[in-house]
Amino acid sequence: MRNCYSIILLSLLAFTFSCSSGKKALQKGNYPDAVFKSIERLRSNPDNKNARATLQNAYPLAINTLTTEIDEILTTNQTDKYAAVAERYQLLQNMASEIRRSPAALSIITSPRSFSTQLAAAKDKAAFEAYDRGMTLIQIGDREAALDAIVQFERVLSYDSSFKNAREMLEKATRMATIYVVIEPISVPSRYKVNANFFQSDLLDYMNRQNRYVRFLSSREANRIENIDHVLEMEFFDFQIGATKDKSTEKEYTSRDSVKVGSAVINGRKVDVLNKVKATLTTHKRSVSSSGLLQVRIIDTYSKKVLTRRQLPGTFVWETEWASYNGDERALTAEQLRLCKQKPGSPPNAQDLFYEFTKPIFNQTKSYLRSFYRKY
Repeated sequence: MRNCYSIILLSLLAFTFSCSSGKKALQKGNYPDAVFKSIERLRSNPDNKNARATLQNAYPLAINTLTTEIDEILTTNQTDKYAAVAERYQLLQNMASEIRRSPAALSIITSPRSFSTQLAAAKDKAAFEAYDRGMTLIQIGDREAALDAIVQFERVLSYDSSFKNAREMLEKATRMATIYVVIEPISVPSRYKVNANFFQSDLLDYMNRQNRYVRFLSSREANRIENIDHVLEMEFFDFQIGATKDKSTEKEYTSRDSVKVGSAVINGRKVDVLNKVKATLTTHKRSVSSSGLLQVRIIDTYSKKVLTRRQLPGTFVWETEWASYNGDERALTAEQLRLCKQKPGSPPNAQDLFYEFTKPIFNQTKSYLRSFYRKY
């Protein structure tokens, strides 16, 4: 019952807060927010007095505030003034649209004011404004300016998806802002018949999903790019695959309970002879270890400077176990007997062992490169 009362109380509090949220926004001078919140409340409760009063008071104040801001912005020399004007006209238009979509709100504000003409004109001017700004930035020619130009051309296209050559200029700015990194083929000791193609392929796929403005390329892809910024070199060394080690241990076991070990005749009667039994278990374990270090270097193609270097270790140990015994099998557990029936397993081939020991190296490499290129 107490839980029931708690749920009812929480529901009432939530209802009260929701009803007063528009009023609070009105009191704080956030008139557009007050408009939207009161409309939302009226959708679920058309007769809500607080929401009706809030909408009636907030809507004209919102129009007056936003149009005044627009007039003030138009007198300034700020580089993105038409974007700021379009943003406010969009807000005014959104308020009118939301009122029209709510019968209760429309009964209060019977003629919501449309700003579609002003919004279209502002967007048109904002598109020219952003385009000119983007062209100025792209002519600077450095990466930071290109990143800013991307923002401007994306803004142009949000206003007009077919504006001049904005899409083409966006692609150009993106190319200028992108760091191109070629991953050289990974060197592996020739004495092992293994290749690291999977490592490079997985790394390319992963890193190209991390940063929009850092593009990783294979050597073949790099031939189609005019300017490569970084070269990523990786080499496996201190390298071994399939180092085998055998170990055997011998231990004597005695059965927990006495078991039948024979029979005897006592007083003319044949009876079982009980005693504990023993067995010597020899356990064999074969370990096949593979390990190596991956050296990672990132080189700046223009200065030839090594930007960063790291050695990343990895190890994988494959094991197989079997056993044999001498003595009475009743001294052994079911698991020990199962082990005695088991034959030594065959280790994976060299390529599979290589793949396994590079798993921890791959995870370290991802983390290392992700951290390094985060600043770009």
